[in-house]
Amino acid sequence: MQQDLKTEATRKLITEKAFQQFYKYGYKATSINEIMKETGLSKGAFYHNFKNKDELGVQVVKAKLHSRIYKAMISPLYTKGEAKTILKTTFLNKFQAFTSTEKLLGCPLNNLINEVGGSLNLLNEALKGLIDTWIKAVVQIIERGQIDGSIKPETNAQQVAIYLVSSFEGMRGIQKLYQDDSQWDAYHAALEEYIDQI
Repeated sequence: MQQDLKTEATRKLITEKAFQQFYKYGYKATSINEIMKETGLSKGAFYHNFKNKDELGVQVVKAKLHSRIYKAMISPLYTKGEAKTILKTTFLNKFQAFTSTEKLLGCPLNNLINEVGGSLNLLNEALKGLIDTWIKAVVQIIERGQIDGSIKPETNAQQVAIYLVSSFEGMRGIQKLYQDDSQWDAYHAALEEYIDQI
């Protein structure tokens, strides 16, 4: 039992340090050696817990990225209230909450997708699964809005959900190029107007 707890603590530490390194320096640029240096553990501890970096990447997606996206962008969509208001609040308020470091580094999910998206491996599948979960939650809130009358019945929920998620993530990437919030502000206004019209 004590060994199981130690193993779990080791996996969590490696996953946390890997997430930090991937976010700061990129997935491809980060080596196992650099991750293990940050943990203070031996390379043997890595291979005792993970087969390779891709397996660790999957764990980072499941343990770190999923919880971040779920807490910030998915869970709020399941709260009670008028659907359109919840949709606007979730997307627009999150923009206002980003720190200057988060704006500079972009979205860790988006960064990872840009680095490894398209490859046929478990890491790619884990990223797809997270995006699918997010889109599904947006579809459900739009359909709720069609029932409560806050969203037009002719709105194509799947198309709008894909647009909202992809434009939000795209803006996170674009913002890395700018030193001020002018692009954020323009996108925020356009996004609010778009949601008002659905």
